[in-house]
Amino acid sequence: MQEKVANTTPAAPLKLDVSVRVIEPVKNLMGFASVKFNDCFVVENLKIVQGSKGLFLGMPSQPDGKGGYRDMAYPVTKEFREQLNTAVLQAYEAKLEQMAERGSVGRASISDQLKAGKAAAEQAKAERPPKEKPSRSAER
Repeated sequence: MQEKVANTTPAAPLKLDVSVRVIEPVKNLMGFASVKFNDCFVVENLKIVQGSKGLFLGMPSQPDGKGGYRDMAYPVTKEFREQLNTAVLQAYEAKLEQMAERGSVGRASISDQLKAGKAAAEQAKAERPPKEKPSRSAER
């Protein structure tokens, strides 16, 4: 049998190393996060979601077979949930600022670079003289 032991001392804040991947928004999904706890445990696929009250953190989940989803990992205490939310959302904001700075330096986005490359290729193709095909009579 399992026994639950009451822990009367508050837990010390955990060291959280957060990495964030910003995506093009899909409905209300804004990105994903991975969190390493005290350099010894990692949880991936935390979702950064835009809700009616602002951004929040969605836990990794899987279908429960009843048409809903069940969280696979989640904070047990309110205090830790707040610490985790704060850490991930701060990392998300920092990533957005970093991306904005890169954009202001004059570096085009990947999609803009692809469009420019396609346009340059089409222009180069238009400037080339068309290849002349040998006539069938010249082959004989």
